[in-house]
Amino acid sequence: MQSENKNLLTTTLLSSVLFIIVSYLIFRTNLPKLPNIFIYNLIIVFTLHELGYNRSLFFLGASTFLTILIAISSHFFYVWNVPAFFITFLIIDNEIKKHNYYSHVVLTRIEEIKESINILKDEYTKHKKETASLEKKEGRYSLLKDVVSTLSSTLFLEDITKKIMDNAFNIVGKSDSGLLFIVDTAKQELHLALSGNKVSAEKIKTKKGDILDEWVFKERQALLVEDIKKDFRFSEDKFDEYKRPFRSVISCPLMEGRKVIGILRLENSRPYNYTSEDLRLLDIICDIGAVSLQNATLYKQTLELAIRDGLTGLFLRRYFLDSLKEELAHCSRSNTSCSFLMIDVDNFKNYNDEYGHIAGDMVLKLISKILLIFADTGIVCRYGGEEFAILLPDTSKKEAFVIAGDIKKALKKEGVDLRRIKTHISVSIGVATFPEDARVQDELIMKADERLYKAKREGKNRVVAE
Repeated sequence: MQSENKNLLTTTLLSSVLFIIVSYLIFRTNLPKLPNIFIYNLIIVFTLHELGYNRSLFFLGASTFLTILIAISSHFFYVWNVPAFFITFLIIDNEIKKHNYYSHVVLTRIEEIKESINILKDEYTKHKKETASLEKKEGRYSLLKDVVSTLSSTLFLEDITKKIMDNAFNIVGKSDSGLLFIVDTAKQELHLALSGNKVSAEKIKTKKGDILDEWVFKERQALLVEDIKKDFRFSEDKFDEYKRPFRSVISCPLMEGRKVIGILRLENSRPYNYTSEDLRLLDIICDIGAVSLQNATLYKQTLELAIRDGLTGLFLRRYFLDSLKEELAHCSRSNTSCSFLMIDVDNFKNYNDEYGHIAGDMVLKLISKILLIFADTGIVCRYGGEEFAILLPDTSKKEAFVIAGDIKKALKKEGVDLRRIKTHISVSIGVATFPEDARVQDELIMKADERLYKAKREGKNRVVAE
């Protein structure tokens, strides 16, 4: 602005000086007047162009006045320059207005073009970002195709949970830690099946989740928390026991129909880290994972049915013998001992004959319950009919004899009510120890069986280890 004012002042001074010089030449010298009067025309044109319409009127008026004076003092002929001044002024003014109009049109068009260019640039930038976002989405969704084949490649629950967690980290990404909970359907509680921590080697200690996991479990809905400190749904005070630093969370339930069978959760220490698109991806992973989890659970149940007795829940004989073979091989390599207990219910036929087969089943169930209590580190098997077997790893004969005695006493004390009559259960137990009594499987079983029948012959309700 200051520069424009300075230029305007300079032009005005220059025009004024020229006008004064020309006037001096006309009135004070003997030079021809007509050429000098013509210079007034040039000054008028110059000021009109440089100073604008209003300021040039002064020079037009001054030129007209002085020209009339010349005509009066010298010759009337000079008065014809006055119309020339006005005609020139009007013509130049008209041309300047045309020029300004076209310049304005051109400038307006240029501004429109610039605006269009800016709009196109913005749209290009926007489309470029959208394209990059779509390419990223395409890449992430293409990975989902592999999730199905990956999760279908195994039926073991441990492998399934690990693959679900790995795919969540790889596809959703931008997570510091993750937790996968499995629902205990009997207790309707969450239990941590697997956790992952990308930023710390410290293990995640939570076992049953927190208020966020309880919300997902109860509401059966996916959850997006952009900033845990600002989310009105959850009080920050309730996270005092949950020491891991996190600000943003996405969590989705793994559903079987309308039933929650698990929860997958990802966390990050930064707020506003996750978007609804991330939550949608996690939800898809959970839908796929839920099917695999169901298949794994069914497979596990099928395996359990194949290796466990339907009445007592104990292992069946074939699985038990395979486990015994593996344990004997381990003991041979590590030079350790293990013990084998063969157990038979005394007078079991009387329960069936006197009280019926249902009573016999009750007795077998009670015995199984007691055996599992005393052989929590071993393997308990329903060997056949009313016979049971127990494998006790890392157990000497002396220790096995004590355990067998405790089992016998516990069963005698527990008893079972049959037709409102308290009936006490007695068992005979044979004990054999590897490698003290035998070094091969068949011989070990035979030793325990022989001692069982020795206990029977000696009056039942006793333990024989020699």
